Amino acid sequence: MVNFWPRVTDGCHPPARAVSPSSSPSSPQGEPVLALGGWLWRQPLVHFLLLGALLFGLYGVVQGAAVPSTVAPTVTLDSPTLDQLRTDWRRQWHRDPTAAEWQTLVDQALRDQVLYQEALALGLDQNDLIIRRRLIQKMEFLMEGGVDLAEPQEADLQAYLEAHVDRYQLPPRLSFDQVYFRGDQGGDQASEAAHQLLARLQAQPRLAYPLAKLGDPTLLPPTYTLATPEQLAHGLGATFAEQVAAVTQLGWQGPFTSVYGSHLLRVTDIQPGRPATLAEVWSEVRRDWQRDRQAQQGATAYQRLRDRYRLIITPAAQTQLTPPQATVGERPA
Repeated sequence: MVNFWPRVTDGCHPPARAVSPSSSPSSPQGEPVLALGGWLWRQPLVHFLLLGALLFGLYGVVQGAAVPSTVAPTVTLDSPTLDQLRTDWRRQWHRDPTAAEWQTLVDQALRDQVLYQEALALGLDQNDLIIRRRLIQKMEFLMEGGVDLAEPQEADLQAYLEAHVDRYQLPPRLSFDQVYFRGDQGGDQASEAAHQLLARLQAQPRLAYPLAKLGDPTLLPPTYTLATPEQLAHGLGATFAEQVAAVTQLGWQGPFTSVYGSHLLRVTDIQPGRPATLAEVWSEVRRDWQRDRQAQQGATAYQRLRDRYRLIITPAAQTQLTPPQATVGERPA
């Protein structure tokens, strides 16, 4: 039988014998094993294999998460999800779904979950402007949801009203009876008829005239009570509202031009615009106070978040942030 073990001699001793099970490693009989180990350790192939095994193990540790898992991903249909499906159906259709409809709802919910998980796995949520805006909107909702909207005290609302008195001006109001002249008549003829009637009404203001028999028939209201300029502009036109806004005296006046024709007015009440009292605009002031408080606390919450981040502006971006300087004689764009 051919002996493949290397022969190791030192020139003084005979060739080493095979190591028996009872031989001690420190005895001369263990020298061939040690010699073999030393020989293997000096081989480049062994070094290459050991280095490869080390790199493979290190890669497995670092990239362990990237190794495909044999465990199937899961989607969960829990009780709150199914309850929400049934609630949404009842809100829309005002009844419970049939068995077939319920199965369709569950299948759709399962499909949505699978597609959602796959989209996340593929990174489809990254660098998407719509998703980015939606997430920003959700953060804004979270910041606003944490705002303390305690009921304001009367002193708070009064101080807010005084600080924003220009927001709560009550508009002027006007009450009047009217006589109408059609606009499809000749302009001079209608104007002449209106002026003649106005002279007669002003000459005898105490006389009880049947207004329905004066002027031309119309479906317009014969009387307006405490109408605002906005209401008059909506019903009779902006020109009419502007002309009537200049009225400062009671009695018969006119004619005033509307989108329908000419009008003579018997003004019975004039209420000039004025600042509102808190009792008159309580609900509006309370709504605006809470809105401003919410905005202020939302801005504070954002600043706290902003302070956690370090802003880095690249040199190229810095030049874009600086507005260009206009040269002499050149107007900025």
